[in-house]
Amino acid sequence: MKTKIFFSALLLMAATFANQALAQVELGVRHGVAASTFSAKGNLADNDKVTFSYTSGMFLTLPVSNSFALQPELNYLKKGRSNETTALGTTTQTDFRVNYLQIPLQLQYRNNQISKNGNTAFYFQTGPYAAFALENERRVKSGRTSEIVVSEDDTKTDWGIAFGLGVQFPVVERNVRFDLKYDLGLSEIGGQPDDFRTKCLSLTVGVVL
Repeated sequence: MKTKIFFSALLLMAATFANQALAQVELGVRHGVAASTFSAKGNLADNDKVTFSYTSGMFLTLPVSNSFALQPELNYLKKGRSNETTALGTTTQTDFRVNYLQIPLQLQYRNNQISKNGNTAFYFQTGPYAAFALENERRVKSGRTSEIVVSEDDTKTDWGIAFGLGVQFPVVERNVRFDLKYDLGLSEIGGQPDDFRTKCLSLTVGVVL
């Protein structure tokens, strides 16, 4: 039910604002790197080791005015954590990974109207997201032995909020974007030994098509 409500709201808002600024709508793609970890509920400062992964996605920018825009996105993210334990002289490393298809809905504030006329714009953005877990992966390495377990049975949807800043400027005949974004998960992650939440910092470069 929550998923249907989220998609309905996204489509309604996109359709409303698209009619107001159709000539300035921008569609683009992005690629980059993400640094993520999990933390226990209510303990955001105590993190396991950060993991790094590739991320990519698409964005649709719908200007509302010279200062504001609505931006729905579709992103692929792999979030995870890594920890080590030692017992009887043997070190065991466990890596957890969750593959997500993430759909943020960002409200963007910028200092200049983004268009194809060569303007450079700096912007800040924030908004909710829904991230649908595709599969969970656990890699355990103990001594000389290792094991990889992939599961789709204990995946859960991650609801959260994203904050970001970026800049867009013209390069040759295209507009290029650099984005720095921080995602904070608000839902429990499936397949974990504790009530963990996701945290992720990503840096991407995008091109307006």
